[in-house]
Amino acid sequence: MSQKIRIVVVDDNQDIHDAVKHILKRENDIELIGQAFDGDSALKLCKMAKPDLVLMDVVLPVMDGVETTQSLIQILPNVKILALSSYNEYEFVRKMLESGAIGYLVKNALSQDLVTTIRDTMQGNTVLSPQVLSIVFSADKQDSDSPDFSLTEREMEVLKLMAQGLTYSGIAHELQISSPTVRFHVNNVLEKMAVETRSEALVLAAKNNLI
Repeated sequence: MSQKIRIVVVDDNQDIHDAVKHILKRENDIELIGQAFDGDSALKLCKMAKPDLVLMDVVLPVMDGVETTQSLIQILPNVKILALSSYNEYEFVRKMLESGAIGYLVKNALSQDLVTTIRDTMQGNTVLSPQVLSIVFSADKQDSDSPDFSLTEREMEVLKLMAQGLTYSGIAHELQISSPTVRFHVNNVLEKMAVETRSEALVLAAKNNLI
């Protein structure tokens, strides 16, 4: 990527800001352009700065992460939002994914995962771990009569590879099919599940024990 990935961090904890700043200062392709400590300030900052990606805490003063995410996507439809979470906030994370966040980062894994996750997100990957999704939605699991959405065997394969964070080209390589064919299958999955994004599809799939 020729241009730097422009990042804004929204969190009410100074330690998180310091950690992100420390991690990103070593990277030549990622630039931290702004920091906010509450939802209202985040919206004002992002309106002016127009970042590529926002790291959004789920628990914030003034406006929580869910409301801020919803409002921010209305203002900047193309911005990518990654939720920042702790393990005891999974219900909030679920709501954020449903509100438009493309994925999440666990705060205690920032040093290991932050840079890779940012790059993967900007390349179009869906940053959702099926292992963690199963925990997030454990309270919401449906019974054995959960719908399968009439997905074909190939569509299920594509869905499971999506859950692993693979791009279209990665899925194509794994299944030995072309990228346009992968895109065709993904579009079919979204249509059958009545959702618009891959993140929404994975949220719904996790709820219904498909991944």
